[in-house]
Amino acid sequence: MNNKFTICKANVKQHNTILNLFPKIGGEDSNNSIAYVAISDTNAVIGRILIIEREVPSPICGRYWYIINLYVDPDYRRMKIATKLVETVKKQAENDNIVYLYGSAESTPQATFFWFSQGFTLNAYGRKGEDPTKPLEYGNFNHLFSYCVKRKIISAGDSSYKIRKISRDEIINIINKLFADERKKEYHLSKIDSQFGFVIDDDNGKIKGAIFAFPDSMQPPMDSTRWWITLFVEPEHRNKGIGKTLVHHMYQYAQDKDVVQLSNIGSDNDSVFWLNVGFDIFFWSPNSKTGTRQVTSMLRIK
Repeated sequence: MNNKFTICKANVKQHNTILNLFPKIGGEDSNNSIAYVAISDTNAVIGRILIIEREVPSPICGRYWYIINLYVDPDYRRMKIATKLVETVKKQAENDNIVYLYGSAESTPQATFFWFSQGFTLNAYGRKGEDPTKPLEYGNFNHLFSYCVKRKIISAGDSSYKIRKISRDEIINIINKLFADERKKEYHLSKIDSQFGFVIDDDNGKIKGAIFAFPDSMQPPMDSTRWWITLFVEPEHRNKGIGKTLVHHMYQYAQDKDVVQLSNIGSDNDSVFWLNVGFDIFFWSPNSKTGTRQVTSMLRIK
């Protein structure tokens, strides 16, 4: 078998053939679909990647590409065809001013490690076990993957701010102040024994802003640690670089501790900040009752 192949945008016939494999894709999604293929030296399609272009939800303006499917013919695997397809999409996305790429994949070792090796951030979702305090069981969840096309380098912030460690009582006070939702409050308080972080004070010793986190193992097959972070800045001290300074400090601290990823859950109103400090963004569907949208922001450490 010849190992030579070419990556190109699918022609009309190839594109239609691929779309026919996914009958649920129709209407506007079908019209906004993009496909790239890997062609063998005998002109056979041996790999494909199918994408749908959509608008990024407010308040971030722009477009994103949702990766519907990535496939390589079993006879042609281990030739880096999938990697070349993803690299082609990344390059084209940058040329087309796409904000980010995202998608969903089964939690198999092959899929998980592949997307992680391509520089994507990962977040798990799926069916919980009977005990919600226990981690997801292997095989009953999927991995969301996200990639900011033009990632910003995380800023060092303002070096004039003095940073100190936050105390347990200070974390409790901020949690009680920050979370109106009782379930969220109880969840964060349940993690209090493993919470840690940093604060910036004003001249009178009052907290201007704080960042704290708790460790969590990334779901299998990833054998590594991520930190779920919470950022809080008093309203009167916002837009002064305090949040960026605290995030950068936590980022450096995570590097020293060999952490793989930082993750944050917030509302869509927070998404511009996290995008601007270098995080990947994953938008969830709006809540049917409140209309609010949850956003997961993720930053690769290594």
